[in-house]
Amino acid sequence: MFYKEIHEMKLRVIIMFVVLLVSLVTTIALRPYAAQMMEEMTAQLEEMPDFLKNLMGDISGLSRLNDDNYYLLSQWHGKNYGQFLPFVVLLIAFPIFAKEFDKKTIYFLLSRKNRNEVFRTKYLAGLGAVLLITTVLSLLGPIAMNLAGYSTAFSGTLKVLLQQLVGVSFFYSLFTMISIMSRDQVKPVVAGIVIILGLPILGMIDALSWLNPYPFVLGSNVAQKGTIDWIYLVSLLAVTAVLTVIDYKVFEKKEV
Repeated sequence: MFYKEIHEMKLRVIIMFVVLLVSLVTTIALRPYAAQMMEEMTAQLEEMPDFLKNLMGDISGLSRLNDDNYYLLSQWHGKNYGQFLPFVVLLIAFPIFAKEFDKKTIYFLLSRKNRNEVFRTKYLAGLGAVLLITTVLSLLGPIAMNLAGYSTAFSGTLKVLLQQLVGVSFFYSLFTMISIMSRDQVKPVVAGIVIILGLPILGMIDALSWLNPYPFVLGSNVAQKGTIDWIYLVSLLAVTAVLTVIDYKVFEKKEV
């Protein structure tokens, strides 16, 4: 059954990988132009009146784009790749269980295997695919940058990768719950998109900013300070563990 799950998600994984690979190539191709453009913008911003500078906020990050490591962390992990990670997880997770209920194949599965084995196999297959995609595409960033002739260290990427792995595990456990609760494949997609778009909006409220995992997944603190947000990491890992248990309990009790 494990290989069946891998086979069914193979096409989705390949499509996502190709799309993000093109995005990586584009990010690297724009490297020299971005640096030049940011230098010009920084010079222009410095000549602006003080009140306009205050409206623009902190612009120190613009000048840091000349640094290859910062460029990779901010433009690949923090933008072109990182922002799409929750959507990658959603595309993997939404049909994991919902498809079985939608196609009525859940009856056949449960006639051959007990619920514990069905849940474990399907859950781990999807999670494994998510973690593999995240790891490969994250590490391809510095590898491709170095192959293109830039000087990029792996240390920053490895720090962001650790946060990304925890972040995608959280999203996966959340989207899997929706997949289990659904009897068709449309509702989990719609609900997932609402969650992805809704969390940053909630995060705009100071008291609820902790609900937005995007800055953590994008590695903002690694890019700005060079450090891992250990408190948020442990907290999100604990939430993920709880959600995984809930996922199993919901599947165990669900009527088919």
